[in-house]
Amino acid sequence: MSVSSTRLIDLQDPQLEAQKLLRLPTSAAEALFQGYTVDQQLEVISSTRDAKAREELYYLVPDCTELIQMSVMEDVLQILDARLGTGTASALLSCLSPDQFEEMMDFVLWRSGKLDEKTLDLWLFELSECEVDELGDLLSEIDVGIIGSLLSGRVEMDEEFKALFIEEGLVDPSTPGIGYADERARAVMDAIWEADADLFVRVLYELFGLDREDELGEELWGSLERVKEEQEERVKKRDKAAGIDITETEILEKVDLDQLNLEDKEASEVDEE
Repeated sequence: MSVSSTRLIDLQDPQLEAQKLLRLPTSAAEALFQGYTVDQQLEVISSTRDAKAREELYYLVPDCTELIQMSVMEDVLQILDARLGTGTASALLSCLSPDQFEEMMDFVLWRSGKLDEKTLDLWLFELSECEVDELGDLLSEIDVGIIGSLLSGRVEMDEEFKALFIEEGLVDPSTPGIGYADERARAVMDAIWEADADLFVRVLYELFGLDREDELGEELWGSLERVKEEQEERVKKRDKAAGIDITETEILEKVDLDQLNLEDKEASEVDEE
């Protein structure tokens, strides 16, 4: 049955409905869940606090891509956060829309105006675990500045003739003289190359601070400061569209995200007991 089924079922309590679904045998849960409208499915998913349980609900439809892309960022981010570093978050990453991915990167990679290297490393690892074609399709729709921030300092290239080689299309991921900090960075660059050779070139310009005239600029393309400014501008536009007056930076100043994650996990453990 399709995720877009429109049969109306009266849901008195989405949380209780979620608990019932999770207790049923898989085939029965799938049949029941797929009988809900999409809005009802999203309501049941969003009402579920535990990240693992919420993820199980997404999998009750044949393809959860539509549900994930219609979900609010926080619902999906909680699941990804619980899986970061395990290599299993990649299964959901490829389901994200480009806008969702950009919004998540803007939110999780920056703390008090600085790039969070530890979090960046975890996300890069999960991206490297994605299927090459799926990762390439996603990254080809992402702002090049965000890709540059993900790979900043992780890709190196010999200085001699750098700009000329890039402009003339003489560079690919395996070109001698290109070095990678780790296999994660190499996997992401491979995926970009497979998806879009022109994007690969634009990412190199971004990483190495080159302008389109083949000259070394003052980090015109690759500076983290510029990427930070673009991130802040995207956040302001999203907040304005949503009628939000407080910025994410102000939220982070008032809320300890690490403590929030801890509390969610503790709540999950209590629920399971």
